[in-house]
Amino acid sequence: MFEVNEKHYSVDAGPGEKLDGCPYSIYEDGRDVQDYIIPPKGYVFKKFIFQPLPDNQVYDGKLIAQYEKEPLKERMTTALQVLIWVLIAGSIIGIITVLTIGVFKPKKPTLKEPQRPTETMVVAADTIFDSDTLSALPLDTLPEANQVVETQEITETNEPVLEPEQPAVADDNQLFQQEFWVLIHQREMAMDSYDGLYKNYKGKVSGEEFDYLRFTVLKDYPSYKDWSAKLRKVPAKEIESIETIDALKNKLKEIK
Repeated sequence: MFEVNEKHYSVDAGPGEKLDGCPYSIYEDGRDVQDYIIPPKGYVFKKFIFQPLPDNQVYDGKLIAQYEKEPLKERMTTALQVLIWVLIAGSIIGIITVLTIGVFKPKKPTLKEPQRPTETMVVAADTIFDSDTLSALPLDTLPEANQVVETQEITETNEPVLEPEQPAVADDNQLFQQEFWVLIHQREMAMDSYDGLYKNYKGKVSGEEFDYLRFTVLKDYPSYKDWSAKLRKVPAKEIESIETIDALKNKLKEIK
């Protein structure tokens, strides 16, 4: 009998990235670690190049990932998907903003029109004038009438003008949760969509959805394949009613 000398090769993703938990390879062509490589945007993984490490005490060599440009058809499909998600997110934000402005927009105060002052002439009770007599008398002999002018005071009410409240702006946590549940409700199967969402909000948000994305969905590639396969089996009508991580976990446990 003889002992098999197992080889150990370190993995270098080059311009790409490695999933968390990527192990070393025992094959010179790296066939057992290909699923752990995340290509740069617009590229696909092609192969590994073997680089000997004769002075290294731990590894027998290093495998460097090589990439090639993604076919035009696939690049256009990916760009279209990103555009769709951006439009959906923008529409949701726009609807929320419009509804918020409509609810909190104050009514304009109604200003009352000032009434014109009225004039009242009071004539002494013991004086009687005839229209024909008045016209015949000289101007300097016309009797003087006591005229009293009553002026109605116009009061101006200085009512305060209410400033419209500024609409609430969705923060990063709200935007992340909205985009996360859009992917879930659409039963998105592309791992790049979840990985892109994680990178966009890394260091900006926290919460159950972000932890679930990081430690369950993107734990490693084998786990993702198992998770996405279960998600795909959930009926569309049922997945749209799921709004919490606990409900999502319970539903996926039912899938065999």
